[in-house]
Amino acid sequence: MSYSQRGNAFLYVLIAIILFAGLAFTLSRSGSQKDPVGSLTEGRVTIDANNIIAYAASVSNMMSQLDVAGVSPDQLDFILPSDAAFNTPPSDKKLFHPSGGGMNYKALPPEARADNGAGLASGYYVGRFNNVEWTPTTANDVIFVAHEISQPVCKAINTKITGSDTIPALAGASSQDLLVDDSLHGGSNADFMVVNCAACDEKPALCVSSGGTYTFYSVLVAD
Repeated sequence: MSYSQRGNAFLYVLIAIILFAGLAFTLSRSGSQKDPVGSLTEGRVTIDANNIIAYAASVSNMMSQLDVAGVSPDQLDFILPSDAAFNTPPSDKKLFHPSGGGMNYKALPPEARADNGAGLASGYYVGRFNNVEWTPTTANDVIFVAHEISQPVCKAINTKITGSDTIPALAGASSQDLLVDDSLHGGSNADFMVVNCAACDEKPALCVSSGGTYTFYSVLVAD
């Protein structure tokens, strides 16, 4: 792993710590509002956005630790615990397996989900299957996604990352084809190009829309 990759991983962890430090303020503020229901909803959205960003940081940090231990990103298996082959040996390089990376796989916060009931289920996915155009080389990169999240949570994530709640729309390919390994869905992967999302250019993390669904991506390893 290069110095810049290690630095990016540390930055994600630092961002997560800062975001969690703000949770107490959010909760205390929501509890003092005149509209308890509306305030609770706003507070919940903020918490869910923080949790999603923090989980991406945790996965990034785990991958950095594994790289130091001699397991490079191109050796990792990102199979999910829900897969029938999850416990089929060998397991030493499976990111989420107790005998491998040991990363605890979490479900999306229930209130953050916006599963449309078609195709790929709402949830977290990690994979190395395509290239993101604005990364240093044309090699495949490792992408983390929170797929099919609610629009309010998507807006809250972008506000934290960019200062704006604007959600860019993908063009030319679906979020599944650009951001999730096609072994998990019926589509076909394509490289993530600037033409697919001009607003995403040079952004290692952002929440985007595609066909009425919302997906947060984070480039964990930019090769």
